[in-house]
Amino acid sequence: MEPILQRLPLSKDLSYIYERYESPFFETPWHYHDEFEIVLCDGGFGKKVIGNHTSEYKEGDLILIGSKLPHWFRADETFYMHAAFPRPASIVIQFRSDSFGESFFDLVEMTPVRSLLEKAKFGLEFKGYAKELINKIIKENIHKTSLEKFLSLFEILQLMAESKEQQRLSEIGMEGISKKDSNRMSIIFDQILKNFKEPVSVEDLAQKVNLTKAAFCRYFKARTQKTFVAYLMQVRINHACKLLKETDLSVLEICYESGFNNLSNFNRQFLKLTKQNPKAFRKNQHTSVSTNS
Repeated sequence: MEPILQRLPLSKDLSYIYERYESPFFETPWHYHDEFEIVLCDGGFGKKVIGNHTSEYKEGDLILIGSKLPHWFRADETFYMHAAFPRPASIVIQFRSDSFGESFFDLVEMTPVRSLLEKAKFGLEFKGYAKELINKIIKENIHKTSLEKFLSLFEILQLMAESKEQQRLSEIGMEGISKKDSNRMSIIFDQILKNFKEPVSVEDLAQKVNLTKAAFCRYFKARTQKTFVAYLMQVRINHACKLLKETDLSVLEICYESGFNNLSNFNRQFLKLTKQNPKAFRKNQHTSVSTNS
């Protein structure tokens, strides 16, 4: 892999990017860039890594990523194994803090947006009515003129700033990583996300990035503010939550499908991370769907 400080292809005629991308899977690994990024997942599903946060993504999800915040959207394994259709797709809007003038966001009228962009250093996910409205605006403008896209960007930022349904993603604001760090973390995340259903050997991972086991554990904790075991548990429990919401598999089946080999340990870890047991989580999800129907 060649994870990089991504230099975005801003045209000399435009101050932003507003494009739809479609691919058999997302090729860009763990990376960061100076630009802010709005991502509307427009097809496919998989896992997203934002800072030290990892969770599922699906069609319709809306994310705001801050400047220099490392991130990665990894399509589900099914998209790597065969030509799945529809293919993973996203609509991406990227802009710099100085795209509209050096002091544009310092204007008093932009105070709410400036506050939004400050919070974006942790990554923000939007839910509910605001998300639906913003997604509609983004899709309606994707084929319009550059000026219409430009004007819609400020409407989008205003709606994001006013939204009460923002979810902070990363626990820490991670800024700027070296190419060596980026390469190592891409390898580590890739191995975890591909193999979390099986026993994951710290020794094998450490060897892949040319570190001793002790050095690997220190390195991972320093970069993510989480121990390797805690991060792996987060990935497995997130996957279990997805299966509880989207399938009729039994709790025992989900336990094994999520990388656990012991039901009591699965229940204990699930309760620790979600504050409820798997059966209660599934019941609450179904209740929420019925209420919103």
